[in-house]
Amino acid sequence: MALPLIRSNSIISSANLAISYVESCPNDDNTDEPVTLFIHGLDSSSHTWRRVQQSLTTPTIAIDCRGCGNSDLGDPDEFTSDALVADVKSVVDSHPLLQKKRFVLVGHSMGGRVAMCYAAKHPEDISALVIEDMDIRRREVNSNFIPNFNEAKALSFERLHPNLDSVKNAFGEIGYPSDMVDKWVREGRVYEHGSEGQYWSDVHPAFRALCYRRIFDSNSGVTCWNTIAQHFSNSNAVKVYLLVAGIGTVCEQESINDMVECMPSTISVKTYPTGYHSLHGSVMEEFLCDLQEIIEDANSPHLQGKL
Repeated sequence: MALPLIRSNSIISSANLAISYVESCPNDDNTDEPVTLFIHGLDSSSHTWRRVQQSLTTPTIAIDCRGCGNSDLGDPDEFTSDALVADVKSVVDSHPLLQKKRFVLVGHSMGGRVAMCYAAKHPEDISALVIEDMDIRRREVNSNFIPNFNEAKALSFERLHPNLDSVKNAFGEIGYPSDMVDKWVREGRVYEHGSEGQYWSDVHPAFRALCYRRIFDSNSGVTCWNTIAQHFSNSNAVKVYLLVAGIGTVCEQESINDMVECMPSTISVKTYPTGYHSLHGSVMEEFLCDLQEIIEDANSPHLQGKL
């Protein structure tokens, strides 16, 4: 079977920023099919979902969060969880496949936090919420796993560089290990741009710095989760799924327990014994199988229209 057509597009958000996304529409007549919206994590972009999008037979949209991929960063002083949610909402309200019916929302890692914040603020948009390896506990700024992370240089990072050595050096000055950057080059997160040998980075260190300072190092995870529980706990319609890596998970069991305690009848938790933090990358076939079931289950007639 031929791979579905992958298209890149962008909109101007309510904050007047260009927010880019990648869509896959396997069938021309897809108005009645369930739609899945993906949100990536730190040091990433919509590119991380490419193989998943190519494998699903239903329409999908993967967003570049502000500052990532081809999306504008905007003013760092305006970087908040509400701003990230507003960016996603701008895409939802402008896209014909999202604006009139509920969709499955999938967030990986930091994208899971954004997905939680979105579901808390716009529950009427959601037919199912999938959180991939992320809990709700507070993470202090100094818990950033990159040692000696230079926040000032991260905030002044330029994504377009004259050559590959230039972008590698810039990441090194911020504190990123060289083998990590080399991996990004192999994966296509850093790539040649145009015909003059320049290189573009889909990864923006400022996104990491701002997410830790403005979102992780706060109680927003707990607050949003409690709000989601209020919206969904008494509903048999909307299901919440927490998918946990068996190897190197970033989730703590105590926090997982807190998440379950908030909505025991609504949430399903699954651990992938051989899966790493990126489940959609490390155990893709099992992840896809589960996601397909979630999409099919969420495609109920009473979940088609928005409230």
